[in-house]
Amino acid sequence: MSEDLEDNDLEIEDAFGTATIPVIPPVEAYLQALRLYDGALLVEIARTLRINEIPAGRAPLASSISDLLARPRGAESRLASTPRESRLAAGLFVLTDRTSWSAHALAFTLRCLGVEFGEAVRPLLDHGLLAVSLPGGTTVRSLDVAVNPSPEGVIILLAHPALIANARTVLPEGSLPSISRPVRSPREADGLEPIIRMAALWQRVADAPLRQTQQGTIYKRDRERLEDDPVLAGPIADALEPLPDMPSLWLALAAGVGIVRGERGTERVVAAEPVYWSDNAYHLAQMVAQRWLSLTNWHEQGGLQRDGAIYELALPNARPAVLLWLATVPEDEWIATEDLAAFLGEHLPHWDVPTFLNLNGPNGASPPAQGRGAAKRGKPKATTNPDPLGASTLEALLLGPAYQLGLIRAAEEIPSNRRVVQLTPLGRYLLSLGPPPGPRPAYEHFLFVQPNFEAIAYRQGLNPGIIGQLSRFTLWTQVGAALAFRITPESVYRGLEGGMNPQGMLDLLTKHSARPLHSGLAESVRTWAGRRERVTYHAAATLIEFASTAELELALSHWPGGEATLPVQISDRLLLVDGNGVIPFQRFRMAGARDYRRPPEACVEVEPDGISLSLDLARSDLLVDAELARFADESAERVQNRESPGSHRRRFVVSAESLTRGLDAGVTPPSLSQWFHRRTGMETPPAIRLLLAALASQVSPLQTSRPLVLHTPTSELLDGLAQHPATCNLLGDRLGPTSVVIPDDTLLAFRQAVTRLGLKIAGVERSGGP
Repeated sequence: MSEDLEDNDLEIEDAFGTATIPVIPPVEAYLQALRLYDGALLVEIARTLRINEIPAGRAPLASSISDLLARPRGAESRLASTPRESRLAAGLFVLTDRTSWSAHALAFTLRCLGVEFGEAVRPLLDHGLLAVSLPGGTTVRSLDVAVNPSPEGVIILLAHPALIANARTVLPEGSLPSISRPVRSPREADGLEPIIRMAALWQRVADAPLRQTQQGTIYKRDRERLEDDPVLAGPIADALEPLPDMPSLWLALAAGVGIVRGERGTERVVAAEPVYWSDNAYHLAQMVAQRWLSLTNWHEQGGLQRDGAIYELALPNARPAVLLWLATVPEDEWIATEDLAAFLGEHLPHWDVPTFLNLNGPNGASPPAQGRGAAKRGKPKATTNPDPLGASTLEALLLGPAYQLGLIRAAEEIPSNRRVVQLTPLGRYLLSLGPPPGPRPAYEHFLFVQPNFEAIAYRQGLNPGIIGQLSRFTLWTQVGAALAFRITPESVYRGLEGGMNPQGMLDLLTKHSARPLHSGLAESVRTWAGRRERVTYHAAATLIEFASTAELELALSHWPGGEATLPVQISDRLLLVDGNGVIPFQRFRMAGARDYRRPPEACVEVEPDGISLSLDLARSDLLVDAELARFADESAERVQNRESPGSHRRRFVVSAESLTRGLDAGVTPPSLSQWFHRRTGMETPPAIRLLLAALASQVSPLQTSRPLVLHTPTSELLDGLAQHPATCNLLGDRLGPTSVVIPDDTLLAFRQAVTRLGLKIAGVERSGGP
């Protein structure tokens, strides 16, 4: 179990790494398995452990067995009394950092080590150091079912935590055909390739978390984003054997050591906190190598196992066996890969099969599984192997990931030119057979920072700690014999969010740069940092809006509590109260609260003049102020609220000047029409449309005229004028029951006709008539 997971979390492998789901801790899983034992079988184990008072019932008896093993020297003394083969099997749990193995997988690994499965596992089962879990929760009536597993179903062996704490590495017995004579062209990787690639992955996930399904599979779009990334998927410069499906490998390893993790309560994969790099830098190489030993869904030749595959990969279970056999070779001697492959074949013919169903079938083999990488690069080798010794499979394992992880070094035999290998100090340290490898030679000035904010980093000066420090505020863009990274505003923001400061970033670059930094870089980093520092992030806060500045100041003067609980004034009418503050709700008359996930509410009323807008504070939100400020000006005059006597509404006035400001800021007539629909529930008022038309300067000049309007005492009199033939053709448009227009060109004739009819017209001269 990964140390980065809590006690109630178990690491579940998925297509791209791990998904963290709530499950029981290992000791509880062990107890649950014991509770499914037959009562007589539990009594037999208790007597083997010399438990004097045997309680009644399976659950109390299982707890007694577990408690006895958990005592000081409880498991240690029992493990010491078991045969060497049993202690070797127990060491596999520690070496791979796994609390459970399938019976088939453990049998496969033990047979590669020349150990019979039953002879090694039976003493551990008899002492309760291992517990058996059958498919479907079937009751375990005999331990023979685990010693001789059937082809149907998967039998799981669970280790008591005390076994993990007390087991030690035990080497297999045998003599390998080693080579003591000199070799040529020895090569050893720096072990940084996986760490650099995972650092780049950490940056990508920190900038944009990955999404995964409920089954733990990464979404296709996010998976393709990783697969198309040249830093994650690009070729390795110092490669003896290619690595298939590299993005999948880096993600699986990163998830295993905690560089990325499943976010609790969501379906996202997020990056670890930046402090991870400083906390784990020293042991990171060992942690990654151990995770590779426990990675069961990735094949050295086929890549990632296909989603939903029903066959268990066999080759991952050969990794610890191969390293343990290499550890039997003296430190100053070598072994040819084909000799080691042949030696493994003597213990388990066709040990290099890609998958297995059981160990009792023909050669222990099963149909091959196809990985996602296999679809692109070809399938893993089938049981009809053209390489009878399995040397190519062994070279893919050792010269591929084991070499890149820094576990083995390779050379060529003289004069046969055969490939020979041996364990490195890191490889022996991983097996707990040697001290930690010494530090690499220090090379301080390995950076060349260019004026365009791009930099070249030579690998000689890198180590996991420095890689982590640089990864926090840069962006890796190239991985090869020399590495390249950029310094961007986004990368600097990431560093600031992770707790760094601009001076710390510049000091690190200056310390390792071969020449002084360009002045523009320091200025830009500080400028970018200054922009970010102007933004304050509150994880939880409450905004209180007041109707006026005076009301806000009054609230502040009567705010209870000390300095720590005072709110922050962010505008003339807004207060921000941090999540830890205390709001005296009893002193406020609350107009309402807003859920900003819902659509905005109509809270503005258009007054009769068409250009005055009154804001209803009971229905308004914090966004409407900014919206109104774009094209209207707030008036000092307040409007009486008809719905709530004694309260007032704020008033905004639209003018030609305010509309001009809005048009310059990007407000358009269509967007303004949408705003009025959304906020007032009506069309844009004609008065505002008039202002918009005037500002557009596309209206032709207005025509003017001076019509003479005739008013009659009664409508009947005007009806008579309109009907009489002497006057009917001299009238213009009728404006009402007693009003009609007299055109200028008929005015003289109309006066003469009216006079003949015995009527008089008054006021024509004062109106300017002839």
